[in-house]
Amino acid sequence: MFIILPILAWGCLFVIMQQHHRHPWREALLRSLVIWGVTLTVITELLSGLRLLTPLAVGIAWLLVIGLCAVVMRRYGGFGISPGWMKREAWRWPLPVFPSLLLAGVAWIVVMTAGLAIASAPNNPDSMRYHLSRVMHWLQHGTVAHYPTHSLKQLYQNPGSEFAIAQFQLLSGGDYFANLVQWGSMVGSLVGVSLIARQLGCDRRGQIFAVVFCATLPMGVLQAASTQNDYVVALWLVCLSYFTLLMLQVGVTVSTAVYIGASLGLAILSKGTAYIYGFPLCLGLLVWTIQQKRRRVWQLASLAAAIAVLLNLGHYLRNFALSGSPLGVDVGAETNNILSLPVFIASIFKQLSLHGDWVRALHLQDWIVPTTGLTEKVITIIHEQLGLDINNPDLLSPKVSRFYVPAISQYEDTSGNPVHIILIAIALLILVSRKSLRKQSYLLGGTILLVSGFLIFAFLLTWSPWRSRLHLPLFVLFSPLVATILVRTFPAIVTGCIALILLLSIQPWLFDNQFKSLVAENSLFNTPRIEQYFMSQGHLQDPYQAMMTELDSLNCYNIGIANEGVWFEYPLWILLGKHGEHNSNLYHVAVENPSNQATLKAHPSSGETPPPCAVVFLEQDSDATSPSQLTTEYGVYESAWTTTLSDDQGTLQLLRAN
Repeated sequence: MFIILPILAWGCLFVIMQQHHRHPWREALLRSLVIWGVTLTVITELLSGLRLLTPLAVGIAWLLVIGLCAVVMRRYGGFGISPGWMKREAWRWPLPVFPSLLLAGVAWIVVMTAGLAIASAPNNPDSMRYHLSRVMHWLQHGTVAHYPTHSLKQLYQNPGSEFAIAQFQLLSGGDYFANLVQWGSMVGSLVGVSLIARQLGCDRRGQIFAVVFCATLPMGVLQAASTQNDYVVALWLVCLSYFTLLMLQVGVTVSTAVYIGASLGLAILSKGTAYIYGFPLCLGLLVWTIQQKRRRVWQLASLAAAIAVLLNLGHYLRNFALSGSPLGVDVGAETNNILSLPVFIASIFKQLSLHGDWVRALHLQDWIVPTTGLTEKVITIIHEQLGLDINNPDLLSPKVSRFYVPAISQYEDTSGNPVHIILIAIALLILVSRKSLRKQSYLLGGTILLVSGFLIFAFLLTWSPWRSRLHLPLFVLFSPLVATILVRTFPAIVTGCIALILLLSIQPWLFDNQFKSLVAENSLFNTPRIEQYFMSQGHLQDPYQAMMTELDSLNCYNIGIANEGVWFEYPLWILLGKHGEHNSNLYHVAVENPSNQATLKAHPSSGETPPPCAVVFLEQDSDATSPSQLTTEYGVYESAWTTTLSDDQGTLQLLRAN
């Protein structure tokens, strides 16, 4: 199977880093991941520019990478891994029993999430709306160029994670490996946080605690089996943090500057939150660069910045053509427009409340009354003292109507990390109270940078229960800092018990993921894969399948999406592919937003593919009347089939060409 090619290429890069450059295996792994990410981005952009984003072209590109790696490995000592590949590492077996037990618990999490990632169909609503839908448009067009769409998120959102998913789907012929992008990012992050803990002076106990802390994040466990992108950006921010710390400790080199620039560029390419969380670190680097007063340092800083920009240049240019801004369309509805100190203070408490249900997280609800209601009352009182309305629409995302403290969740969009935030709070209190810890500049500086990232996040964004998933990179980055502080404060038996509690408390998130459960009545074992796509929107499954039956009767598999009401798009691609096989196409028609000016040559207006023989229209207002006739740029379409969705969700309509 061709999916092995990019994986084999990464393996070759790892061997080169370990064998030729003599890096310890963990550092070699991070370096090879960064190089692999840059390579994947370059391949995607180059082939996209030639409209050759096809299985053959992508396969050949990775074969060339593997061939180049083989030449390098042959030149520098052969193809094997050197006998002393773990020579400088602290984790050499046999380890004592208890550390081995903790690592076995982490391995259990890694294996279980890998199984979930491969066995389960992608079904996250955001993935159905734009993460995977944009991938299908790219594969259909053979390019990542912008195209007309009713969902602008398919265009302007940072595409780094989807670049990898697109190549995996091209080379595997399906989406069985799509979730592995996030899973691989989790594994890379676990290695990265252990390295950062080592650079902060942690012994083996501290490094293992950092790994356990990171591996047991409820949001992390859930996202590791999904096609979201928060763990992807977390991985690149971990790499950025490690190479920055390495530079500060060892000195500035061209190599380190390149890795810093590449890590920053890949983080930004993956998700917009990288701007927020990366800003304090970049600002700290700038201040340090100014203090050095050396021309070479400025040159290398400019090199790092140039690499970061170049990795994002293609996406910036496409967005600029779309909206006149490299960041894409205005997303002001999700940003805080009331910038004042009271609002800032209130926002901090609101964001922290997303991780407030620690009683249920520790399974203590039978002995202790959950404190979510009390927390909400306290935050309400704080708002009253600050003279603010807690439900002011200007302080909330447009997707919610009121503020509340979320209860424990096993859903990858809303799960909090209650136990971990308590440990972070304890670590911060210890750091503030212990002078010996404050004297350690890297520990104190790193903590200040991470707290600053959170404060910027709280300052800029409105509240919604879905913000907790955006906090994931911060929790991952806090892992080595918390580990360093706690292992230097408490005896081994205390930190060991904490680690064991974390491993035990995370099990429900492994087995009972809301939409990928192993134990529920509709578990993965008794739910067909096609039904798994609809787990979050079950009311659409029967209407979608009935519509496909109608398309079969019309022998029509080249269809258009006629309005933004058809947001649950990716399952349409799956069903259409199963019915129309290789003769199916899906386009957005009658688009009335800025993307209707996108001049993609692969669009049916060029004549390369026939115009849609039918279009899908979803009227979400149950009281409105669906159109009996619809005029698009491809002609007039008349109603051929209509069904009313359950739960007053509107009317789904199929219109065929007149």
